[in-house]
Amino acid sequence: MTFAAHKSNMTAVIILFCLSAGVFAAGKKVEIQASQTGPLVERALIQQAGWDHNWQLTLPVKADEQIDQIFAHDKYLYALTDTNILFCIDREKGRTLHAVTVCQRDLPLCSPIFYEGKLGFIAGNQFHVFDPSSGTVEQAEAIEQVGNIFSCGVSRNEEFIYLTGSDNRLHVISPDGFWQAFTATADNDSAINSVKATDTIVVFSTLEGNVVGMDPRKAEKYWQYDISGKIKAPLVVDKEFVYVAGMDAKLYKLIKQTGKMVWDQPFHGGAPLRDAVVLGSDVIYAYNDLNGLYAVKKESGKTVWNIPTGRQVICEADKGKKAFIFARPGVLKVLDNTTGNELYSVNFSQVRRYAVNTEDATMFIGDAAGRLMSVTVK
Repeated sequence: MTFAAHKSNMTAVIILFCLSAGVFAAGKKVEIQASQTGPLVERALIQQAGWDHNWQLTLPVKADEQIDQIFAHDKYLYALTDTNILFCIDREKGRTLHAVTVCQRDLPLCSPIFYEGKLGFIAGNQFHVFDPSSGTVEQAEAIEQVGNIFSCGVSRNEEFIYLTGSDNRLHVISPDGFWQAFTATADNDSAINSVKATDTIVVFSTLEGNVVGMDPRKAEKYWQYDISGKIKAPLVVDKEFVYVAGMDAKLYKLIKQTGKMVWDQPFHGGAPLRDAVVLGSDVIYAYNDLNGLYAVKKESGKTVWNIPTGRQVICEADKGKKAFIFARPGVLKVLDNTTGNELYSVNFSQVRRYAVNTEDATMFIGDAAGRLMSVTVK
């Protein structure tokens, strides 16, 4: 493994904003007027399923834009449009707090990372950090030394920010002054496409299929694990393990501190795994284009169930024993995560967007036009 270490001055981009009741556009504040429309999911269906309807609202989305993605974190629900407008909603009360233009509308914007209540966005070679409690907008500058940030790879810990550059290097930046501490490369100089950092270890993957654990404070490798194919999906980590989804159709579970394989053999999904897996209470949700959605037992790596039409888990209930799965065409399937049996299904024909939330039994769903709904499932 080859590491290149050097120091240089660097300006990073930190944008801080408060989630207040208004929209900032060209320096002007415009009041948000959200109107109610028809229910996203019929109340009778919600009642029949035994769920609790929490709220529904309609965001003021313009005719030439649509909601691109929604995501939940801490006490907020966020909705991002395809024109890079970010709406922030009080997830408990369903009240729109603020809407902000993150960057110019035609610039591709990556899904955010979260650190200590803040959101980090990558747009081209720009790094934006949003603080929903501060109320300030500081600056927005390109990070020229990194080039473009490859595959939206960004992570951070208490000491550093880690960025995957288009130059095949991992750039390690100090948030205190935003100077570059050092860079790292893989042995084969392959493009680094994903990084996850903790205070004790940094793990990154390369396009060629290498997974590397390194010292978070210097360019020193701890371990390396090479899978049998390329890697395009972002790594997923928890307190102890790293989950690697490969283009070889396999899912690997590694011990984070040592890089050793946990399962007797990887889970095989029968087709390339291009998307990051989602961690549930007891299972891992893995999707591929050919065979749909799998639930894989965390402990053993064995399949619990497979839904060929399944796309993604929306939430879990009953301490992870129930999984609520969005399936094509517009159906919510409720699965028993212990037996694999389908318990029931609900018509979700108007649902086009959803947040993945396996932290509690709250479901956040929406459509492209701006309707959002919160439901507590049971």
